[in-house]
Amino acid sequence: MSTKYGKLFKNPNYCKDLASTIVNRFGDSVDAIASSWIVYELTGQAAWSAIIYAINRLPTIFVTPLVGPWVENHSKKSIMIITDLIRAVCVGIMATGLMMGFLSAPLIALLSLVISTAEAFRSPAGTAMFPMIVDKESYNEAISLNTSISSITELVGTGMAAAIIALIGSSGAIYLDMVTFILSALFIAWMKLPAETFNKESTSSVSAYLHELKDGFVYCKTKKILVVFAFVALFLNGILVPINSLQTPIMTEVLKGGPELLSILGLTITITTLLGSLLFPYVRKFLSGKVSIIMMIALIVVFYIGLVAAQPLYDTKYGAAIVLTLLSAALGFGVALGNMYVSVEMFNVIDKSYLARVSGIGSAISCAITPVAAFIIGIVVKFTSTQTILIIAGIIAAMFGVYMMASGSKAIDEAEQEQKTKKAQATETGASNPEIA
Repeated sequence: MSTKYGKLFKNPNYCKDLASTIVNRFGDSVDAIASSWIVYELTGQAAWSAIIYAINRLPTIFVTPLVGPWVENHSKKSIMIITDLIRAVCVGIMATGLMMGFLSAPLIALLSLVISTAEAFRSPAGTAMFPMIVDKESYNEAISLNTSISSITELVGTGMAAAIIALIGSSGAIYLDMVTFILSALFIAWMKLPAETFNKESTSSVSAYLHELKDGFVYCKTKKILVVFAFVALFLNGILVPINSLQTPIMTEVLKGGPELLSILGLTITITTLLGSLLFPYVRKFLSGKVSIIMMIALIVVFYIGLVAAQPLYDTKYGAAIVLTLLSAALGFGVALGNMYVSVEMFNVIDKSYLARVSGIGSAISCAITPVAAFIIGIVVKFTSTQTILIIAGIIAAMFGVYMMASGSKAIDEAEQEQKTKKAQATETGASNPEIA
């Protein structure tokens, strides 16, 4: 595995893409703290923070699934450079507005909408460009390294945000985010990628575009493994809403603790998710896709049911801390296992010509479930206890596990067998055509 990681670092394009990701994540993590503080400082109303958060999500849900056909028939590299520069300009206007005194909440909302729309184009482009950067044999290690370093960078950025704001002010922190977008664009521009081929007819008319768009949805619907992936993404994003939205009630009402338990929860999940991502290429050698998903579901069930079942142990402060640490570690590792499996296999099972369309549709689906689940929990919590919601979440996770064993696992097995067949055929072709190898 270390040899494969070494191979990645000898790949100039991958290193530049990774550098782009690092500066992006660092800038965004600092900007997230600064922007949240600025919005509340300008308005004094929590409602504006919620409005801007919602605006940031809208393009992912409504724009991302529509741009796939257009992205696939334009230069992915150019799209990423242009969208990075658009984001840099918007963030620069925000920082200047704060410094000059003309920044307002509506202007922040407008700029956030433009930034999120640009990201709705950049994300599918980045996904479609990935196979141009990394060879198929290195997908596990490349995605593992990307995910892990991104998480570390976000942690560092979030940890340094307060110090950066204190040192150079909120406007300075946002200018720093602008610089990271510019650096990201430069790293992408520095790449030397193979020439792309485009279907010009698909972008020549509205009818051709609509045909390509429909073709993407049909492709997702008819490919069984993609339907399973969609359900897994919906499950993961939805099942985590209770713990994300009810953290404080869970710590006080269920575990009978205080803010220190929130720190344990966040820190443990972060560390185990990071370790799970790093270890995934090794673990994947021993676990089939079916076992990976079932294990993810089982660990999530253990987390939710375990929080309630272990209540007798919460009479002591240390008992609650130990139980929460163990259960949070199970949750973090399970989520990492499921996320990494879907992220890697997506590149193995999806035809390259459909990557932008499928990733756009997948992002919209997985993103849309979060506000829906949060809305439902917001209503349910008024009529029942936090403990009951945790039990319901555990039961839903168990039911999804039954579905996966009954139906989804067959599609996963078929997809893995298809990949093995293709790999064997490729090996035989290489052996019979040594000049190609």
